[in-house]
Amino acid sequence: MLNRRFAAPIIAALAVLLMAAPALAQGAKKFAVIPFSYNGPQKYAYFPKALQSSLGSSLEWAGHVTPTSDAAIDGIAAPRNKADAINALRSTGLDYLVSGDIAILDTTATLHMMAVGTDGSFWENKGQMGINEITTWLDAQSRSIMGDVFKRPGFSAGEVTAKATDIKDGVASPTEPANTQFLMANDDQYKADTLNPQFRYEGGSETEGRWRSQTLRFFSTSMVVADGTGDGQNEVFILHKTGISAYSYDDGKLKHLDTLEMNPNTQYLRLEAVDLDRDGANELVVGTYQSQYRSALKAPEGWPKSHVLSFKSGKFQFLVKDYGKFLGVLRMPPTYTPIMVSQDQGVRHLFSTKIYEAYLKGGSIELGQSIPSPEFGSIYSMVYLPDEFGFKYVVLDDFHRLKVYGQTMERLSSTDDDTYNSSGIGIETSDRPLGMGPGAVDSKTTTFNVPFRMLATSLTQKGKYELLVNKDLSIAAQVFERFNYYTQGEVHALTWDGVGMALSWKTRRIKGQVSDIAVADLNNDGKMELCVLLNTFPGGMGFTNRQTVVLAYDLNI
Repeated sequence: MLNRRFAAPIIAALAVLLMAAPALAQGAKKFAVIPFSYNGPQKYAYFPKALQSSLGSSLEWAGHVTPTSDAAIDGIAAPRNKADAINALRSTGLDYLVSGDIAILDTTATLHMMAVGTDGSFWENKGQMGINEITTWLDAQSRSIMGDVFKRPGFSAGEVTAKATDIKDGVASPTEPANTQFLMANDDQYKADTLNPQFRYEGGSETEGRWRSQTLRFFSTSMVVADGTGDGQNEVFILHKTGISAYSYDDGKLKHLDTLEMNPNTQYLRLEAVDLDRDGANELVVGTYQSQYRSALKAPEGWPKSHVLSFKSGKFQFLVKDYGKFLGVLRMPPTYTPIMVSQDQGVRHLFSTKIYEAYLKGGSIELGQSIPSPEFGSIYSMVYLPDEFGFKYVVLDDFHRLKVYGQTMERLSSTDDDTYNSSGIGIETSDRPLGMGPGAVDSKTTTFNVPFRMLATSLTQKGKYELLVNKDLSIAAQVFERFNYYTQGEVHALTWDGVGMALSWKTRRIKGQVSDIAVADLNNDGKMELCVLLNTFPGGMGFTNRQTVVLAYDLNI
């Protein structure tokens, strides 16, 4: 029992701490960035939102100055001068307000920014630069605002600023952020401080930095790591040859939670996670293709079947079942938040040329506006790669070669021989002449190999995005008309260097068929891992006995 002599001081101290906690929580000042006014071509009309999002992130000073919600500035127009800015600040009840305007002519941008504070502080600047230099200019202005308006030490124009220095002799400089100390692709550029010691050289399964699950006795096609219950803990969802299973990380292993068996004669193409109702629990979007038995004299027949599932109760439940189009998820600019999308089956190709936004309404799917896409673009083969304040379309063509397109759909680059993200899932389709129905004898049978997901993510340097893909490798490739199955792979991080996709880093060689990748917190320790879904390769005679393993690589970020 607590001694009475010490009880009173302890209780008093606890009372002080309890009273101080709300004060600390409320002590942070609030700022907002008003969407910039814009004048320029329609193709850059997303810049105001992109600028707002970027500044909202870069101006945050944790515990001191934090961004507010968009609702606080709803309906406030971008101020034209200091008086307008001060009036707008007073109407919001915030501590600081940042605003500006941007004009674009050809490839030149003119930017004007203002920042005001309730303490009377005012900052203003303007500049002209190329579109590709906007990020650098904004970073400099953000530091000035934090120093001159937010009064953050070390950030004002008159104080010493950090200078970037090179990494020499394999040792990162003290000013180099830890997450930029990554492993370079070329042997002569190897650095001792790496993003992950697994990246670059081959090694055994016991090497530090990699976790391996137990063997799961089924062949799998897709995986997501996401919070399906809304409790803040991630589950591992795996799509396999008969349905979908859920697991949680428990004591170094994957603990089985639930399995939902789905339609027979079905090829399971893609599993995605997206919070459709914004309640903190992700819904699961399953894309499948159901084939019908046919005789040797008839062309193949089949149709897409998609489902939307809930896992909030810890058990799978259908929200939408057997939707007759392909469903998937795209992370669209400028915010790159995931949205559900839909695509119909094509006539002369597996996918039609139109992609649409899709929404869950009750127990049905409603389509929204169409989404532009370049050639070969589909909901399963296309990703948006952020590039400065714009983006690139990256697409896998029918032969799984990488193609990069600009925002106006002009092709910028293409790989020649290397192929990526082959899943081993082949769908037979009939290239029917126009006017010919399903099963026509004159149809030409072709096979489309469905790729697995590409990931656009920022791992090694803030604001610099890499494309994570798996390079197809094989000593004894199992490549047939109906599928592409590779016995080995390497996860590559590619960056756009202005000419093409350049290798930044890669994992060691992975033995088996890489079927999916994810960047997520698999073991719920607060740190992100590179997660790899792997199908083992028992040899040509044991092809039907493939089994599943999940790998997780520490990212040290």
